[in-house]
Amino acid sequence: MFLNKRNKSNELNYLEVLSIRAELTDQERKTLERLRKGYAGEQLYDRILDEVGHEQVNIFRDIWIKADKSLTQIDSLIISDETVIINEIKNYSGQYKYDNNNWYIGKAQISDDPLIQSRRAASKLIKIFRENNMSIHVENKVIFPNPYFILDTNDEQCRASIVKRDRLKYYFRTFNQLPSWSRHEKIIELLKSYTVAEPAHPQQADDNRLTFGRYCPSCTSFNLQSHRSFTICRDCHHKSDNKAHVLAAVRDFQILFNEQNVTTTAIQKMLNHEISNTTVKRYLRQYCTPANNGRFRTYSLRHPHTS
Repeated sequence: MFLNKRNKSNELNYLEVLSIRAELTDQERKTLERLRKGYAGEQLYDRILDEVGHEQVNIFRDIWIKADKSLTQIDSLIISDETVIINEIKNYSGQYKYDNNNWYIGKAQISDDPLIQSRRAASKLIKIFRENNMSIHVENKVIFPNPYFILDTNDEQCRASIVKRDRLKYYFRTFNQLPSWSRHEKIIELLKSYTVAEPAHPQQADDNRLTFGRYCPSCTSFNLQSHRSFTICRDCHHKSDNKAHVLAAVRDFQILFNEQNVTTTAIQKMLNHEISNTTVKRYLRQYCTPANNGRFRTYSLRHPHTS
């Protein structure tokens, strides 16, 4: 069973919010497209695994492990009593080649090597288990869930280390053959002790780039017709209440300015003062957690990445 929810990365959240409130640079657009494609591949992986079933194993999704002062991110970690399996998920599409330890798309060499990434993660877990006197077998595979991924390689080690879409369901069925009685609980608790939150996205948005105000949660248009307690989008005719706008502003602020405190003043700036102070304060108190009860009260949205 799945032990946690798969969420968008902090960088993906940042760029998606930034794309609503600012014009992205060419590099930002490329990065956003890459991250969206990667997340879509992870969601596809989860859907196929759900179809096959995963009752016999426990699965961490998109977790960060800290050991030896270094961080390791794992897309999917399958746990049984005797074996832990790392799945590195790559939503590649197109004609790829693997030759002499190098990856190519067409004739262009690419810098990322998913085989090395999965091996490094496996090495990290092997060390953790050894230091805790646990005899656990660690496996690693690179998963290519996109049906339009084509790989040309004569490297037998590469072939043995990857799973393409046409073999994915068969591969997932092998999980339910793994033993899982009682020891997996100790493995889960051990790994939880090494698990940390994803590092915050280091970049802070530039105020001068941003468009402030309310936007439609359906189509992200700022072209709204304002009423006393709600707006209607002139582009898609979606109706939104003030609560939705306030909470969207809080979420956007926490993502774009994660090092700054959420205050009524900050949220009013995000909203371009289009909603009254009384209304903003009411929703902050109702849906956010107070972080400071002094004169200058600050807040934290309980689920900042929920859209």
